[in-house]
Amino acid sequence: MRQPSGSKIQLTSKVDRFQLTIPARFRPDREAVHQLGLAGGINFVVLFSSILTIYLSIQLAVPKTDVAIKIGLGVALMFVLPFTLWLLKGAWRLSFDLADKFLSETILTIDRQQLTLSQHLYGLDRGRPKHLKTREISQIIVDTYQHPDAEVSKVTLMVELRQSDPVRIFSSGQDLTKREIKWLARELSNWLEVDLIGAEG
Repeated sequence: MRQPSGSKIQLTSKVDRFQLTIPARFRPDREAVHQLGLAGGINFVVLFSSILTIYLSIQLAVPKTDVAIKIGLGVALMFVLPFTLWLLKGAWRLSFDLADKFLSETILTIDRQQLTLSQHLYGLDRGRPKHLKTREISQIIVDTYQHPDAEVSKVTLMVELRQSDPVRIFSSGQDLTKREIKWLARELSNWLEVDLIGAEG
């Protein structure tokens, strides 16, 4: 089975090393559009709140402002500033999560000792890499499942270990297509020289 047409996955397979790089790829599904809309709305509110905070701060600094007005502005600022900072924190986190989801690349490296799965965003590691001992991998499994919140079924690639439950490596969706999953499963099983289950079709 050849690499699917249009696939951007970079695969290097040598006798002692197997490595594939899945580049960042944005697929505008319903969840992505929802998250982008939410991020845009929150960032707009943050911008408005920041402008209001600056305005109130400037008015408080004007020497000729009446004391009663300053007290009212001060009370307003006490509510607006924490709200702005709280929203800003949420906006940064959501924006970073979106960048991580749509702009990070995934790298899978296997040698005769271990399998390492890691994500990188702008050259920096994202989270802890997943490590599995190569000699413990007994077979590759391709499974189709229907998530309750999803309209279409997904295909997942798992590796079965001798001493534990199967570990999910990839799923079709944002990063990979079903054809890419099945192609990668065959490549992995061939390199590891283990059985492949469920990749028919």
